Amino acid sequence: MEKVKYTKVMKCDDLEIGKSAIISVGEKEIALFNYKGEYYAIENTCPHRGAPLGEGRIEEGILICPNHEWRFELKTGWCPQNPELHTETYPVKVHEGKIYVRLEKPKDQIAAGSSPTALPADLKVNVPTILKPRNPDEEL
Repeated sequence: MEKVKYTKVMKCDDLEIGKSAIISVGEKEIALFNYKGEYYAIENTCPHRGAPLGEGRIEEGILICPNHEWRFELKTGWCPQNPELHTETYPVKVHEGKIYVRLEKPKDQIAAGSSPTALPADLKVNVPTILKPRNPDEEL
């Protein structure tokens, strides 16, 4: 069984209820929220226009982007305005008064096919090129 690694990000006392913090961990920037006494971690960059989500506000569990009011479900990162759009969320754990965030997904949760694969070298594709568009009305 694979051991899940959590990274300590801050003390619980440093993030009051209703507040947020923007945390840099490695190459990732994460918005951490204390919403009604529960901690949530979500990618800090809005996938719509790149605004810092950590500066947004929360209404009924929905994180609202500070720039264009795009909405993201705090627990899942799902965007009700555009179901094709979402932002990454991270599991949070509290232990001995400290907040920990899991940055890496366990191997069994990584989507199949997510790693790049090379196409076979013998694969040949022939796409015909239309030099002049055909207009059936002109051919009568």
